[in-house]
Amino acid sequence: MRRAAIAPFRLVVDGTLCDGHGICALACPERIGLDCWGYAVVDRSRVEDARTAARARRAVAACPARALSCLEVALVSEGRQNAPLDAGARGLAHGPS
Repeated sequence: MRRAAIAPFRLVVDGTLCDGHGICALACPERIGLDCWGYAVVDRSRVEDARTAARARRAVAACPARALSCLEVALVSEGRQNAPLDAGARGLAHGPS
């Protein structure tokens, strides 16, 4: 059985929003670690496999501070990092309510 292809993306953390809950590191330990103060540190390499992508999206959804985003690789390479893939799922992109 062939797996469906996913659009490659990168996981990004906004350090100004991260409160150090650590839930993200539990949801996606292969891409997210914690620094010595408990704040998220992400591996910014491309996420291309379905299993890691599912875990990364779960980590984004679980973050109580909304500090994580999944950014399309095309947007990152063009320098347009203001359009998170998950913004539609949340109903907002890191702007004020």
